[in-house]
Amino acid sequence: MRGIVVATLSILALGRPAVAQEAPAPSEDAGPVLDLEGLPDPAVGPAAPRSVGDVVDDRFDGRTDSRATLSDRAAAIIDKTTLGGYGEHEFHHGEDDITTFVNHRFVLFVYSQLHPRISTATEIEFEFAGSPLKRDGALEAGEVLLEFSVVDFEIAEWLVLRAGVILMPVGAYNLRHDAPTRDLVDRPLAYTTVLPTTWFESGAGLLGKIPLGDQRLSYEIYVVNGLDARLYDGSGLRGARGSHLQDNNPDKAIAGRLAYSPSLAFEVGASGYSGEYDLQDNRVNLGNLDLRWKLGPVELIGEVVRVWIDEGFVEGFSASSAANTRDAVPTDMWGFYGEADLHFTIAPLWALLPKDLQQATFTAVLRYEGKDTDLDRDSAQGDRRRLTMGLNFRPIEAFVLKTDYRLETEGTDDEEAAPEAWSGDFWTGARRARFSFAASVAYLF
Repeated sequence: MRGIVVATLSILALGRPAVAQEAPAPSEDAGPVLDLEGLPDPAVGPAAPRSVGDVVDDRFDGRTDSRATLSDRAAAIIDKTTLGGYGEHEFHHGEDDITTFVNHRFVLFVYSQLHPRISTATEIEFEFAGSPLKRDGALEAGEVLLEFSVVDFEIAEWLVLRAGVILMPVGAYNLRHDAPTRDLVDRPLAYTTVLPTTWFESGAGLLGKIPLGDQRLSYEIYVVNGLDARLYDGSGLRGARGSHLQDNNPDKAIAGRLAYSPSLAFEVGASGYSGEYDLQDNRVNLGNLDLRWKLGPVELIGEVVRVWIDEGFVEGFSASSAANTRDAVPTDMWGFYGEADLHFTIAPLWALLPKDLQQATFTAVLRYEGKDTDLDRDSAQGDRRRLTMGLNFRPIEAFVLKTDYRLETEGTDDEEAAPEAWSGDFWTGARRARFSFAASVAYLF
């Protein structure tokens, strides 16, 4: 036994790192020193910069060492991980005279540069304050979602490999839906249903930017699990977004977007999706066009989406699943929105503002939009049209106060389409548009 103890102590002694020479004490002007394992020694100075081609990166030694504790690993990421996000808090008032505050979203962004060519980015959303969620007096499970979580390996600027929970590149709005960057409170009707922003899927693929002098061509293309059979009139594709755990069929869906920008003021994009939604080889095919054009203080934005679905039923899940409703799926959907934004200032008012707020702007917004989630059906039940007039104020670019005034009409079983804004039915009579008001504060940090 004594021999075993002596041998063990000898091994431990040999395994201990040698004691480093004492580093010279920093000068009094150097300020406080934080000495963390895995970070460069402040007394020695920062490590020499590395080229992109270097494959060794000892910044990670403290995190990959099998002896490191969780505290060691957390301390070693301080110099390369960034935390940010955005929030959105709303107020709604409808014709039923019920008013309510809605803590709609709080989103965290986490970004880390593992290597000059390798990075990871994640978005975590707490919707309606997370869980539990109180609705109609009862507590329910709330929503905390990993909406985006990818790792990127950049082979070249035009060739980047991406894998993880991917934000689907179908439409510009789905890619750029963050509330502080948008000028109205609500997302477009078609882009919460027909194209279900936020739409994310598990998969892998490629993206890149191709410089063409002063112009730019960019692309994204992915293979993902894809939509399942929960396709409904009214809610569109929203309930069919795929699982991060499993696919309900052996086919993999393909989604992609190609965008062309001849200048910073103009971009046009075309995107699409194709994939099976059940075990009977029935497919969903989707096409989308988007446009952004900035003309001085005026910005024009618009998108149109069309979906073609093979005939089938809401089924194909396990026998015990409540998702097997056997409802017939709609076979044709479409939606659109067109928006005009006018950015302006009011000189007499701006003269009264503090100097650090004199870059503030107002934006007046006009948007018209609509959706039809079952074009082949004679009924217009679930079809909607909306006209929104908005005004917002941005004291700084990352903080915005919004107000929306909305007129919205919905189709019925006895009509072929919902009333359009240029028809009399939209403004008067039994089918006139309903008025509602919304306001919000959104901020980016």
